Amino acid sequence: MSQSTVVAGALLCAFACFAPAMAHDKVQPPKPVVGDLGETTFPNSGAAAAQPDFMRGLLLLHSFEFDAARAAFRAAIARDPGFVMAFWGEALSYNMPIWGEQDLLAARAVLARLAPTREERLAKAPTERERLYLAAVEDLYGDGDKVDRDAAYNEALGELSRKYPDDLDARSFYALSWLGLTGAVRDTANYMRAAAEAEAVYEVNRRHPGALHYLVHAYDDPVHAPLGLRAARLYGKVAPAASHAQHMPSHIFFALGMWDDAIEANVASLATARSQGQGGYHPLEWLAYAYLQKGQQQEAVKLVAIVEQDVAKGASQANRSALAYLRAMWIAETGGAAGVDAWPDLNEAGIAWIYPFSAQDFTRGLAAARQGRFEEAKRYVERLRERTERARNHAVGVVASRYDTVTPEEIEQGGLLAIALEGAIQCAQGEQEAGLARVREAIAISDTLAFEYGPPFAAKPLAELLGDLLLAAGKPDEAAVAYGNSLAVHPNRKLSMEGLTAARAASWACRHCEKGAGVTVTAP
Repeated sequence: MSQSTVVAGALLCAFACFAPAMAHDKVQPPKPVVGDLGETTFPNSGAAAAQPDFMRGLLLLHSFEFDAARAAFRAAIARDPGFVMAFWGEALSYNMPIWGEQDLLAARAVLARLAPTREERLAKAPTERERLYLAAVEDLYGDGDKVDRDAAYNEALGELSRKYPDDLDARSFYALSWLGLTGAVRDTANYMRAAAEAEAVYEVNRRHPGALHYLVHAYDDPVHAPLGLRAARLYGKVAPAASHAQHMPSHIFFALGMWDDAIEANVASLATARSQGQGGYHPLEWLAYAYLQKGQQQEAVKLVAIVEQDVAKGASQANRSALAYLRAMWIAETGGAAGVDAWPDLNEAGIAWIYPFSAQDFTRGLAAARQGRFEEAKRYVERLRERTERARNHAVGVVASRYDTVTPEEIEQGGLLAIALEGAIQCAQGEQEAGLARVREAIAISDTLAFEYGPPFAAKPLAELLGDLLLAAGKPDEAAVAYGNSLAVHPNRKLSMEGLTAARAASWACRHCEKGAGVTVTAP
């Protein structure tokens, strides 16, 4: 048995922050990843010549660099065609648990290359430990629906971790399996189980990318985020060669409203992604949002322009979706100020994912209602409803790409955004009580959905919208409560903070006006 240990390597070279993106970032072959990816030790039976590729693939897998990891595992197999664990790694690269993506057919095809049946494949594993690793993946891609397969995978990894408690990768993947039990939907109990496993790994190896990564995911909500700050501070430094590792700390920074730190993390992540031929649209969206929270609109404009150029060069599912959400964000944060043409439609053909397009319709409808263009605003209500019904009627199951499916949560979100927009229109038309009731109804539905980290799914938080409407209706005390509710979920959000300040000032002015007529108040 050979043993490989990956230790800190050279840092990434300086990359041009916004190099031209590949137009179809989902299908371009990944560029080899070089540089530091963290540290782990993983005894295995593969040939010595295959170890560098295998270990790089393992570390990339922990940082969700799935395409690059797959390429590394394939390189290991080319050097050692009987390397069972390299087949295990390549198969596992098709499972993206927190993203709700899984390419089941591709993963099964990898396993079939090793041997035709589960029994034959397991017989090829040279050690009991490697057999248990392979058996876990066999459960993940076996018979049954995804919920059952995920549960079986979790149970198998638990057995592996208990049998080999010093195997830090087994325990890390076990932590990740807890996070993945409910797909893209947060389950606090499961997330805390994941945190417990990842914390145990962290105590032994503070440079393990899986431990740091999964701790950030476990803690990235406003309640638990302070617990994740330690891992967030380390992860991007431990694995700077992985774009996703550089982005992930911003999950904690967003949950705590730490915009300068979030900007630094996503600037680095985007630079790395673009240098590796990826679009980097996920960190780009988060970076634009953080810039807008700092009032740095021109920096956000530059990012939108990058995606516009990518779409013009070659439209893809990823860049069209990103541009729709960036436009929604721009309208929500600036009211549609000059600098970004946020109003044009984008071609949704071939994209089942609906949330970015729903967000754009929602914010365009809000802006139209504020400007008195009520018929136009009502058309956006109908668009939201029509898109949601289409999605409901054509919902797809688990697929390889998020762009090819729609989740029940997205469908709920699309429906409640139509309700909230309808309420905002009623308020703008002078029907305050009816309109406020509709917005509250939408918030009540939203409160039943699991918390989602990052920029708000609607681009404008519904509690903030309610605060705006209440303040305009002369109800500053109620508005202050609504803004406070928004800030509880989106700490340090610029517009909610400004709204809360305005509501408190208006409330103070009202109280003083009641005590004595003629009092003029400009500030509390």
